Amino acid sequence: MRWKEGDVVLKIAICDDEKEFRDSAERMLKLYMEEKAVPYQADVFNVPSELVDMTEKGTIYDIYLLDIYMPGVTGMSIATELRNRDIKSPIIFLTSSTDHALEAFGVDATHYLLKPYTKDSFYVGMDKAMQSIASHKNDSVILKVDNDYRSILVSKLIYCEAEDKYQRLYLENGERLLVRISGTELYKLLSEFDSIYHCGRAHIINLNHISRVTPDGAVFKNDMQLNLPHTVLAGLRSAFFDYFN
Repeated sequence: MRWKEGDVVLKIAICDDEKEFRDSAERMLKLYMEEKAVPYQADVFNVPSELVDMTEKGTIYDIYLLDIYMPGVTGMSIATELRNRDIKSPIIFLTSSTDHALEAFGVDATHYLLKPYTKDSFYVGMDKAMQSIASHKNDSVILKVDNDYRSILVSKLIYCEAEDKYQRLYLENGERLLVRISGTELYKLLSEFDSIYHCGRAHIINLNHISRVTPDGAVFKNDMQLNLPHTVLAGLRSAFFDYFN
């Protein structure tokens, strides 16, 4: 996978309480990214709770390299929490034992590296992670949320609503993200997706999440309801009908 000019810098988390392997992962990652000409930023953690804190504050990494055996919070528990939050980023486990191999499949791990891993085995894991990112890239947009860049899966976006100079994004997992961007700019990013409909001046709706259009607005498949001006309902009904037919 070759990164194109203008693509966002990849954010990668390395979490391992053993300095030897933490340094090794950081070094091999640097070599890999330089060979692939991929701009990246690596955050390195030797205490797993620090990575958990970052996650709770809303920071999402594009790739996670996690040691499984760590005191306190294990890499497996971090991975489980990521998946519970509907974070799809590739996870590469770093471990000295195969005991958790089946659990790794349960959290949809991309690769499982046994210590001491070689450059070749590390590259295999990274190739798989990059391929996973590429496969999801066509269904995502990159937006700046607070001070972090987030990759938002469009398939998980229910609708957006204008709030002054911001847009409020309502996601399938219950998140409500506030993004400083105009409705016009956001629609420009989303308009290449067939399911996206610009509904009046204030709303952008993912038609794929609509259950039905009522005289008052839209009812979504998760039972959320969005009241809309009567002036936009005819256009929404028509777009909804055309999309599913």
